[in-house]
Amino acid sequence: MKQEIPYKTYLSEKELPTAWYNLRADMKHKPAPLLNPATHRPITAEELSPIFCDELVRQELDDTTALFPIPTEIRDFYKM
Repeated sequence: MKQEIPYKTYLSEKELPTAWYNLRADMKHKPAPLLNPATHRPITAEELSPIFCDELVRQELDDTTALFPIPTEIRDFYKM
């Protein structure tokens, strides 16, 4: 019998996440760093900053923090 996979999952406001999980923080063997396609060297925060805001750059390059709090403005958007 084929099981239907729901298109959407609805959560109550209490069930909405309050933090994003960074899988890399818990990995024993870390993945290779992101590489700059032009230089083929590990990408730096300065190279990512024209593309992402500072907080996202920090999260993207962080291999040790397991949970990043979701900003209130984003959690409010999730409630819509």
